[in-house]
Amino acid sequence: MLLSHLATLFIALFVCINACAQSFKANIEDVGGYYRLTFTVTSSDVKGFTPPSLSAFEVLSGPSTFTSSNYQIVNGRASHNESTTYTYILSARKSGHITIGAATVQVNGRTLHSRPVSLHAQSGGNSGTSNHSSASQNNTSYDQLQQAGSKVTQRDLFIDVTPSRTKVYEQEAILLTYRIHARVGVGLSNTSLVQKPDFKGLISQELPLPGNQIQTTLEHRNGAAYRTGTILQYLVFPQHSGSITIPSITFDCAVVQQDHTMDLADAFFNGGGTIGVQVRRSVAPLKIQVSSLPMPRPANFSGAVGKFNIQGELLNSHIKTNDVATYRITLSGLGNLKLITAPVVNFPKDFDTFDAKTTDNTKVNTDGLHGQLTFDYTFVPRNVGDYTIPATDFVFFDSATGTYRTIRTSPVKLHISKGSQSNADVDKQLALLKSDIRNCKPTEHSSILAWGSTSYVVLNILLIVISIVLWILVSIWNRKQHDTSLHNNSRAYKNAMRTLRLAEPTAKGQENGKYYSTISQAIDNYLATYFGLQKSDMNKDSIRRLLQDKHIDDTVINNLFEVTDYCQYAEFAPNNDADKVQTLAKAKDVIKLIDDALKNKA
Repeated sequence: MLLSHLATLFIALFVCINACAQSFKANIEDVGGYYRLTFTVTSSDVKGFTPPSLSAFEVLSGPSTFTSSNYQIVNGRASHNESTTYTYILSARKSGHITIGAATVQVNGRTLHSRPVSLHAQSGGNSGTSNHSSASQNNTSYDQLQQAGSKVTQRDLFIDVTPSRTKVYEQEAILLTYRIHARVGVGLSNTSLVQKPDFKGLISQELPLPGNQIQTTLEHRNGAAYRTGTILQYLVFPQHSGSITIPSITFDCAVVQQDHTMDLADAFFNGGGTIGVQVRRSVAPLKIQVSSLPMPRPANFSGAVGKFNIQGELLNSHIKTNDVATYRITLSGLGNLKLITAPVVNFPKDFDTFDAKTTDNTKVNTDGLHGQLTFDYTFVPRNVGDYTIPATDFVFFDSATGTYRTIRTSPVKLHISKGSQSNADVDKQLALLKSDIRNCKPTEHSSILAWGSTSYVVLNILLIVISIVLWILVSIWNRKQHDTSLHNNSRAYKNAMRTLRLAEPTAKGQENGKYYSTISQAIDNYLATYFGLQKSDMNKDSIRRLLQDKHIDDTVINNLFEVTDYCQYAEFAPNNDADKVQTLAKAKDVIKLIDDALKNKA
């Protein structure tokens, strides 16, 4: 009888312990104005998942299923944890308080129920506040990834181009924006342009991306959720009228997929069981209709198209005869500034004039090419008297109104008084102005350097001594440059490690975007400082080439790109503190490996 009671008690305890070991939790969080709803059960032997009613939401994607297996060895003890996660991406149909009911799932013949979760939502993809049913979740940053071997279709991943306008005038700027659309579940880690486009009939200029990084947002297209971001922008200026084709261009895209067939040990040492897949995507050609500028064109039309302002000013005061003076015209505005030549200024006939010096202070952005051009006209008055530099006309085509417009400078009056400089003096100034080479005054006694003379011997000895001194100075300078380079390299490494150490305490709790952006920035700053690169020059191909030139092992280079690619992906993945710590450690290791190798090559 006692044994029967003990057996019953043992079975009850076993069932209770087994039930406690298995939990089923729901969680909802705001991701860029949409909502990620996850149901996680601590088992891989799951059947019969039944979601709650989601009628208050529009289901953008899901449910996507992810099974994880975690194997750990701590203090000689091995532990093995398994979990299954069901994920939805949702958009609220209405604003207000929403409660999501319980989901059910079958685990080992038992039915588990999740707790309801609630949130205060705003419709239309706006952000809201949520109430989590559990403070922690057994989740991973890969809960959205496709399974290994899944086909990445054109609907899953595509690139398109959007022109700022499709009907323009000659020389009118067009902004071409290339955007990539990756469906939620497609682990896009990197894109690269296969070959730069050949813009025939167009003058083009590429725009740098902000921070030299792709900024993505979550968007709803055709009933599905996509991560969308701008990957390339060009500003183009049509050079002739008619139909102009924007050519097709091709990108290589790196996609990460989850491999559940990978051995546990291999998965532990290979980033959690993921593989990379290369996908190529092309953008279809695009037609632009270009209208010719209206006829007849004004006789003094400059060829400028856009909107401009002009100003003239005299840079000198109290000008005297034979003084070298400057008259400046500043042309500012928005348009094809780089194609504009210096306006013609009609100086008085008594002035000697010279070609204008042009200074380009223009910048390109999404609005077009804007800024100012400065034209400095040098002139020399030869006679005393009162003179006027007449107004200078500038004719341009205003594409907004479809008309030619004339703007002009104000006339400038000036009084020329008697100067003390001779014509010879001013000629020397002008010669120096045209070139920075000073004229050497010839000696009166050319025979003083005759071959074999004392002066000839002394001069040759001096030249030899000067050559030796210069050689010594150059050697010292080269040594200092080498020491400076070593100092800069050491500074780059220390700064990178300092940045990563500052990120370490924030691994828990901080949002993914800021945390992984800090790691990426530390790596970028290290490479930029060491190689003296500008942000706009930093891309995978150039960095790989520079590291290979330094004989860095390809394995180390690939590890570097794995870290940066993962950081770019993880910015928009669910929070996972373990992944953050592991990524930080990998970043430290790869920077140290590169730095040690570079020091050995120095």
